[in-house]
Amino acid sequence: MLHQITLARREHDFPARKLSRRALLSNMALAAMAAICRPSYAQHGNLGLVSPPARLDDFWVIDQTAKRRRLNAVLLQGVTAVQTIYTGCSSVCPLQGALFSAVQEHLPKIRARYPVQLLSIGIDPLSDSPSALRDWLLRFDAGPAWNAATPSLEDVDRMRIALSGSPLALGNLAGHSTQIYCFDASAKLRWRSAELPRLEDVCDVLAALGRV
Repeated sequence: MLHQITLARREHDFPARKLSRRALLSNMALAAMAAICRPSYAQHGNLGLVSPPARLDDFWVIDQTAKRRRLNAVLLQGVTAVQTIYTGCSSVCPLQGALFSAVQEHLPKIRARYPVQLLSIGIDPLSDSPSALRDWLLRFDAGPAWNAATPSLEDVDRMRIALSGSPLALGNLAGHSTQIYCFDASAKLRWRSAELPRLEDVCDVLAALGRV
C-alpha cells in the first residue's frame, strides 16, 4: 500500500517537474536572447525580445511551388527566421539574400530540439510570383530549409505591420524593413532584429529558440 502511494505521488509530481524543466529551458533561452540585444536595441521599443510573444494572424500565402498554405502551418514546422523582400529589388534585398545564405551555411552547426528554417516573404504580390520566388531562392543557392512565400495583396500590409510591431506608415517598397523576425516552434514571434543584423546575432537567437 505504501509503495502504491509513493508511486502515485511520483506520477502526480512528474508533470510539475516536466513543466519546471520546460520553464527553465524557456528562461535560459530568454536570457540568451536578452544578452544578444546590444544596448542600442534598448532605445527602440520594436527591437529585440518580443514580450509577450506574438502570434500573427493566420494569413494565406503562396509559396515558390505555387502551393497555397497557411502562414502558421509553415511556421509550425520549426524555429523560423523570417525576412521581407521583393524579387525586383536591386538595392538592399541582395544583401538580405546574402545574409540568409550565410545563416543557411551555419544551420548544421545549430544544435536544437526542433528543425530550424528560413522564410523569405515577398511583399510585392503583383510581382513576387512562385516563379519569381524560385528564381530568388536559386540566386542564393537556397537549400530545402529555406523557402519563400507571398501573401495576398489584401493581406501584405497587415502582415508587414504585424511583423514590425509598429503602427507607423510603411512607406514604399524600396524603403522596406531589412529586419529579421525569429519565431519559436509554436509559431510565436519572439525576436525582432535591427536593420541588416549581424550573422552571429541571428544564429545565436535561432539556437536559443531551438532549445526552448
